[in-house]
Amino acid sequence: MDLFTHTAVGLALGSLSGEPGIINNPLAIGSLIGSVIPDGDIIYQLRGDYTYLKHHRGPSHSVVVGAIISLIISGILQMLFHGFAFWSIFAWTFGGYMLHIGLDIFNAYGANILWPYNKKKIESGLLLIFDPALLIASGIIFLSQGGHKLRIAVSIVSFFFYIIMRWMLKRSVYRSLIRHFDLEEGQRIVVMPSMLRLFKWDFILYKESKIVTGYVNILKGDIEVRDRFHRNLAGLDDLVMATGIGRFFEDFSPHYHIQWLKDGENHKAIITDLRYYIKGSYLHHGTALFDEHFRPIYAAFHPYSKQRVIEIPV
Repeated sequence: MDLFTHTAVGLALGSLSGEPGIINNPLAIGSLIGSVIPDGDIIYQLRGDYTYLKHHRGPSHSVVVGAIISLIISGILQMLFHGFAFWSIFAWTFGGYMLHIGLDIFNAYGANILWPYNKKKIESGLLLIFDPALLIASGIIFLSQGGHKLRIAVSIVSFFFYIIMRWMLKRSVYRSLIRHFDLEEGQRIVVMPSMLRLFKWDFILYKESKIVTGYVNILKGDIEVRDRFHRNLAGLDDLVMATGIGRFFEDFSPHYHIQWLKDGENHKAIITDLRYYIKGSYLHHGTALFDEHFRPIYAAFHPYSKQRVIEIPV
């Protein structure tokens, strides 16, 4: 989720605390801070896109770090506001923190919620990064300011039904893709929400010799193929994954493709993150260059555009 939506959700949660106002209410302040502070990992942006994307939604989006930070924030708020129990402040702060992480799990990027016990990002691929239904529900709850109980209840229940509806749509898209491509044993399909479009779902079809990407328009019932990538020999791909950019992509994205090209006497491998497609191009790429003996000599990350080049250690 984007920071604006997380802020709206934090404000909505705080408005349910039962205390008047926000400025003088440490429960609401705690829920707001808890809802936005996981994205404090944006501080890594000071060291560039590579470092930021390498750490984004990492430890700061885990239950362990969330509990520690919520304890610290609650202690500070209790010192600033008298008459409020520490554990009440902690409950609202930690609740906001967990709500942030939970919402991030619902999109395709995921979050490292189980760090340090498991460093794999968990995702369900149901919501858009900017989801209008969540924003509308949060706005209604916040404007109600703890009153209009029926309106608040309807907003919360409606959003839960929206989640269920998105899950059912995803299953429907998955089944239609199985029928369309006549899925065989050893093949699999991954369905993800479109980056920005509410009624489109992206898909990645893994076949034995190729990877097919495309999208489904649920309003029109159209299935469109974007690309058909030929899969390479595993041995060559293993060479890429042993480089700095390969190790980065292994942690960064569960869905990528490696394309091999000749570059004079050298061999070039281009890695493409297949999750996000916008304005006619995939969002993130990487390059690994090898000499004629397949020894790595260069590696680079291309965030948000192929024209952006960040050299990284081989």
